[in-house]
Amino acid sequence: MTIISVSTSDLTTRARVSAFQATVAPLCRLEFTPDDPESFSSATAVGLMPEATLAWGRHSPCRAERTAELAAGGSDNVMIHFLRRGAFWMKQQGGAEVICEPGHIYIDPNEIAGTSRFLVDGTEGFYISLPRSLIRGLRGINDHLRQRLDLTPEWRLLQRYGEALFDELDALTPDQIALSSRHLHDLTLSAFGSRDPGPLPGTMAARLRLIKEDIAGLLSQHDLSPDLIAARHGISTRYLRMMFAEEKSSFRAHVLEERLRQAHAALSAPEAAGRAISDIAGASGFSDLSWFNLSYRRRFGQTPRETRAEAMLATIPRAAN
Repeated sequence: MTIISVSTSDLTTRARVSAFQATVAPLCRLEFTPDDPESFSSATAVGLMPEATLAWGRHSPCRAERTAELAAGGSDNVMIHFLRRGAFWMKQQGGAEVICEPGHIYIDPNEIAGTSRFLVDGTEGFYISLPRSLIRGLRGINDHLRQRLDLTPEWRLLQRYGEALFDELDALTPDQIALSSRHLHDLTLSAFGSRDPGPLPGTMAARLRLIKEDIAGLLSQHDLSPDLIAARHGISTRYLRMMFAEEKSSFRAHVLEERLRQAHAALSAPEAAGRAISDIAGASGFSDLSWFNLSYRRRFGQTPRETRAEAMLATIPRAAN
């Protein structure tokens, strides 16, 4: 897929501002006004994908205006501004004035007119633009629009994936690009969902699988809790509980099931016949033996002693007929 790019360095000195404007205005729907036309330096590259647009830009101090006319001629997209370096000021109709620096993102409804100013020489940004229909169903989405947000791990993951995809866009097949576009959608939903999550089948399944693997290695810890796991994975406890709820389960139910399975496997192993049942329960994360016995019987329909007895009986050679 071709990436469209334009840079003042490729244009003649006399006509570079006007030539740059003529190319960028229809491409980015922005009118640039440099602070200093003589030293103005700007470069933009745009990659178009199914259901997504990726872009990069670097500018010397200037004003970039999306007029009402340019806004009306665009698509119903939401653009996420990731600031790599420098600083910019933004004011869109209906929104407050904000200044963004590295560590911030800005959520830009593309159909809204507004003005931005690139404040520092070499201000550089990366941009991901997605159809509004993708995120319309998220609760509280309007609270994000025309807002400066902090760059959370979820947003950072989206940025890094988008940048890596942008670098390889020309080398990918149409099928690979379509798949990558869906990945962008999932990661975007995940990032928006870090504040008010919605159902995220793609990234949620992958993340939950990693969390379950982590839990499996921590079953012996009596203080294993949602807060502990959420902190280890950089997510909120609410989001963690929501992921388990999507599977019609809960964190507590999953941990109990995994601990019981671990205990059952140990009780069924002939080589563990000499271990006390209380030791096996403790190693599986149960600090209360009575609770262990009750939960075990509910789950397997027999007591831990009966499981051990069956396992030992299975090791006795049968008499020949």
